[in-house]
Amino acid sequence: MENSTKKKKGNPLFSASLFKQSLKSNWVLWLIMTLGSAAIFVVINIVVGSRNLFTNIDMTKVSAYVKDEEMSWLQVLGLLETMGFKLERIQTMSQIDLNAILNDLVYKIAGVLLPMIYVMITANKLIAGQVSDGSMAYVLSTPTNRKKVIATQLNFLMLSVIAMYVVITAAALGSEALAGLIMKLQTGSQVQKLYFRSFLYCVASACSMIGLAGICFGASAFFNKSNQSIAVGGGVCVISFIACIMGLFGSKVFVSVGVGVAAMSSFNYASIFTLIDTESMGNFAKHFVYNMDAPASFAWIWKDVVLLAIGAVGASIGSIKFNHKDLPL
Repeated sequence: MENSTKKKKGNPLFSASLFKQSLKSNWVLWLIMTLGSAAIFVVINIVVGSRNLFTNIDMTKVSAYVKDEEMSWLQVLGLLETMGFKLERIQTMSQIDLNAILNDLVYKIAGVLLPMIYVMITANKLIAGQVSDGSMAYVLSTPTNRKKVIATQLNFLMLSVIAMYVVITAAALGSEALAGLIMKLQTGSQVQKLYFRSFLYCVASACSMIGLAGICFGASAFFNKSNQSIAVGGGVCVISFIACIMGLFGSKVFVSVGVGVAAMSSFNYASIFTLIDTESMGNFAKHFVYNMDAPASFAWIWKDVVLLAIGAVGASIGSIKFNHKDLPL
């Protein structure tokens, strides 16, 4: 009888009302950024994926042309060297998969911009923003304690990022399949699409965003003022994004075609997006899933784990600080 009169205790680390409040405050931003990111992948896959953007040089046709024009290979090589294309450079270019640079542009730059903006804004609003505008005082005046606040808000941020990438991944794979169908109708031949590789790219991109979400959330929980939270969390995001773009000009593809400088690859050490190893994931998928001629590679696995660990460490530091610091309530 006594046990039946006792009230059931809720989850000590989750507040349903606070979660609903966060959802109500941020769903519009989430929807805009999610649909915007999905649209980017759809447009890129339809416009680029339905065309043979990069094709290999057919040396048989080249040899036939040289013969028909009564030229010698020495003359051809001399002409190319005069134009700045030395033999070593041509050999390097012939071994490069130019699709790799497109993957880097999509999954490290274009595809992460809008989710990154969402993470920066939302993480700041969840803790530091509420402390700054005084609403945190109301939240803590209820039975919701600090540990429940920090756990609920962190869960909301991470779950919203995961939900965002579920939609983005579905859009990326769906549009890639549509692009393959369009190309098949145009050329009349079946085009192999590496869907599992694209799936791994999306997972790695999601891991990078979880890493940034942990850093931004940690900054939001660590500082009492929004401007300080944005300066640290947003600063890490912006620096990572810019450094990734700069580091791209140090890649072997850009250097080999003469539009990059090898020394610029040092910028990659300042970007979290460098851990999105598209080359390793591509080789892994080709070797183990599609039985293609590619080296077996597992580097992407530990890099994804590192991205998740970065997010966990960042969020943990901020959470510990929030639970023990003085709040201007």
